[in-house]
Amino acid sequence: MVKMKDSGIEWIGEIPETWEKVKFNAIYSNRNTKVSDREYAPLSVTKKGIVPQLATAAKTNDNDNRKLVKSGDFVINSRSDRRGSCGISSLDGSVSLINTVLEPKNIQMEPLYFDFLFHTIQFADEFYKWGHGIVDDLWTTNWNDMKNITLILPTRSEQQQIADYLDKKVSQIQTVIKSKQQQIAELTEYKNSLIFEYVTGKKQVKEAN
Repeated sequence: MVKMKDSGIEWIGEIPETWEKVKFNAIYSNRNTKVSDREYAPLSVTKKGIVPQLATAAKTNDNDNRKLVKSGDFVINSRSDRRGSCGISSLDGSVSLINTVLEPKNIQMEPLYFDFLFHTIQFADEFYKWGHGIVDDLWTTNWNDMKNITLILPTRSEQQQIADYLDKKVSQIQTVIKSKQQQIAELTEYKNSLIFEYVTGKKQVKEAN
């Protein structure tokens, strides 16, 4: 049994007693370099991660007023209406100014571990507690807000073990989900075909004797 202690962080609760606490700005720095999307391809920050700009993304004519993203950066949308949109970028590119671009700065951190942590509902709730705004739709949590959020810091080896385990398990779960979705799609198609064939008389109901 692992000995636990109170983290003193409301949204975290108890943690293993060997784990530490750390401020956000101890492991990430704010990359706030302005660039043009003519030099750096536009990216979209989605709930599934950082991807080349989606065709459905809102676009402006302010092509030169964007933020630089380097491969390995963690990007998070600061707006409450984009809740949960974040991820590690595998691409160099640029994002709109409503996003916060975070450059890893601490050699004692495993980025994938924090990627999993930052995708939890509990972190999303805490993240927006630190924000501000006039109305809910315009509520924003920027770097000056988030840099003082307290996080947990397992040892580097534990971070790696947790990240590797979750990466494997999530991949397995996604495979099962994809298989089930295919089965659901096939059953739905069969149901629709069955309904059509009977209501149009192509098949007849056989009455029991």
